[in-house]
Parts: sequence; C-alpha cells; structure tokens
Amino acid sequence: MLTAFKIRTILHLAAIIIAVFAGMYLWLEYANVFLLIIIAGILALLLGSLYSLITATNKKLASFLLSIRYDDFEAHYSAAAGESSQYELSSALNMITDKFRSIRQEKEAQYQFLQAIVENVDTGLICFNERDETILMNKGIQHLLRKSYFPNLESVKKYNHALFEALREIDPGEKKLVKLAANNQILQLSVRKTILKIQDDTLHLYALQNIHTELERQELESWQKLIRILTHEILNSITPVVSLAEMAHERIQEQALPEPETMDDIKKSIEAIRRRSDGLLHFTETYRQMAKIPQPRFEQADPVQLLDRVLLLFSRQIQEAGVQVEKHYPLNPLTALIDPGLMEQVLINLVKNALEAMAGQPNPKLMVSAARDPSGPIELSVADNGPGIPESLLPQIFIPFFTTKKEGSGIGLSLSRQIVHLHKGHIFAASRPEGGSVFTVQL
Repeated sequence: MLTAFKIRTILHLAAIIIAVFAGMYLWLEYANVFLLIIIAGILALLLGSLYSLITATNKKLASFLLSIRYDDFEAHYSAAAGESSQYELSSALNMITDKFRSIRQEKEAQYQFLQAIVENVDTGLICFNERDETILMNKGIQHLLRKSYFPNLESVKKYNHALFEALREIDPGEKKLVKLAANNQILQLSVRKTILKIQDDTLHLYALQNIHTELERQELESWQKLIRILTHEILNSITPVVSLAEMAHERIQEQALPEPETMDDIKKSIEAIRRRSDGLLHFTETYRQMAKIPQPRFEQADPVQLLDRVLLLFSRQIQEAGVQVEKHYPLNPLTALIDPGLMEQVLINLVKNALEAMAGQPNPKLMVSAARDPSGPIELSVADNGPGIPESLLPQIFIPFFTTKKEGSGIGLSLSRQIVHLHKGHIFAASRPEGGSVFTVQL
C-alpha cells in the first residue's frame, strides 16, 4: 500500500520538476508565450493530480478516525478503477472496520446475555454510582420490594430506613441480615455488597435475597426435632412413673392396713418415682441452662495454648488409655479474639468425645491441630481414629439431647455450637476416610 503511494507521489513530483525546467528552457530559448501557457497548464494538471492523491488518502483516514470516535462502523471505503494504492488503503480500512464491527456485535451479544441473566435471577440486584445514583435495578428487586424504581440511594431511606442503614453501613464482601416490614409482609433480607471499578467510576452493587421463608422452614424443622426429642425423653420418664404410681395406688386400695411386704413394694415404688422425678427435674434444668449461656467476654488469646491446657486436663486419662497424641501447630503464633473460658469448654467437649469414641480401640490416636486458613479464619481441629460417626447421624449430632451414648446427655455438642456461633464462627463434623471422626472449629 505505502510503496504504490510513494511511487505515484515520486512520479508526480518528477513530472512537476520536468515541467518547470521545460518551461524555463522554452522561455529562455524561444520566449514563446504559447508554449509557456501549455507548459503552465500541464504543470497545473500535475499539481491538481498530486493534491487529489494526497487529499484522497487524508480524507479516507480522517473519515476512518471519525467513525472510530463515534462508534460508527457501517462505512465502506472504495477506490476508482486503476487506483491501486487507494484500493489497498480502502481494503485495509474496510478490514479494520469489519473487525471493529465484529467486536461490537460480540460485546452487544454478551451484554444482552448478561442483561437477560441479571433480569431473570431471583436475587434482587441494585447498583449505585459514586454520586449515589441508581444505574441498575433488576426485576428481582422490584418483585422483592414491590417498588418499580429507586432514583438514588436517598430514595431507599424514604422507602425503609432500616434497609437504607444496612446499605450504608455494610462493608464490601460482608453479609448482613435485615428484617423489615414492607407492603404488609415481613422480609428477612440477606444483603451483600460488592465494589466494582469500571473506567473512572466506582460502582456499589448490592445483592438482596429474601430468606424469610427458608428461615421459617428451618425454624419449624428445628422445633419439630426438639419437640420429638423432648417428648421422647419426657415419655420415657413419665411412663414408668405413672405405672408405678398406679401399682402403689392399687396396693393401698386392696388392703385397709397394708402388710409389711406390700408396704415394702409401695416404698420401693415411691423411691423409684422419686428418683425418676429427680432425673426428669435434672433433665429440664439442663435444658433451661442451654438458654442461659453467658455473653462472651472477648480478648486476644492463643488457641494453641487453649488446646494444650485442655490436653493437660485429660493427661491422666490419655496416659491410662494409652492414647497417642499428635499435635499439628503452626510455626508462627496465632491470636484470635475469643472468650478463652467458653472456647476452652468447647475444646473440652470435643476432646472428651474423641477419647470416649476410642475406648477399647487398638492403638488409639488423638490428633489436634491449629492453623490459619488461606481465606483468613483460624481452624482448630480435634480428630480420632475411633469407629467414626455414621453418615446418617452427622446432621443430627448437634441437635439438643441427641446422643448415641448410653449415658450421654446430648447437650455437649449443642452447647459447643451455640458458643461457637456467639463467636461468629462455625463448627463442622465429618468422618475421616482412614477411619474416625474430625471436628473443626472455624473462628
């Protein structure tokens, strides 16, 4: 393209120079005005042709650059027959224009695809720019809040002050739960915020999801499980009590003055009723205590020291049972904002359960570890090589009063989970592939 253009330009310049020198020669040699006019005409034609050659290229380049500036890629560049340099330039510009058009079509298709996803997801999405102006509000949030449009963040305050405060205070990546009454319905909203940087603008994207129905369902299931367990425990105590009371009543009714043997039976029945009543009273007192866990008193503490203190408490039991203890601690010290007393109680429950699970096992091994997860939280684990927990029972082990032990109360793990939740953490249980169980506390 450039070679042909240069050749034509050089030829034009050469012809112009020849015409100038020819005109000077003819004027000096013959002083013929007519010949001079002819030479001047030829020179004017050559200059006009050179100007057209240069301006045609400039016009095409200017038109091409303007089309890029205004995102207009529908232009088509052509050249007259025989204009090889212009033809090559036009072909190159058309090829670039077609490429831009193809890229724009792909971007438009991707935009339409993402727009369809945003509009059809159940999660409500609303986005504000740095000036708190709404730039996105999908159908999900319109259906959720029964509001067609919020022009800006301030208008959310007029709609519901609690929601406005949640949007204002939430940090990027954080999740908040907001309960609000809107349009005669209760909404339990899970709110999450994401910061987006697009060109020179900072966008605040909020995702809102109503979890009220799910919370109600889980709460109902929890109550049903708890009622089943309470009913089972109470019936187990009340049934023999009623039976013994009826038997004692019948014995008393049979004789005006009961014989010594009958009196002994009545005394035994009353004693059994008393013991079972004490047991039922202890059971209900234990249940009442579950709702009275003190609020944590947080301080910076080393979880590794807590694990070592708990192992020291069980050192005699570990030694007598011949349990091998493996510790996996990090090289650098760990610190966490916890209530040492409450968290120590959690670890006591986990170590105690692990030791009881390994009773009678050959080569019992207790493994404790502390580490910081790559995502940030600290993880404390207590594992054993006992028989493990059946998969069918894993979802139930944290339910109050559920136990697989003959003499277990079934409140240790439930209390532990409540304590961990008060620390804004999580506790998990899993079966180990090589056998045994592992409990992990994530803080």
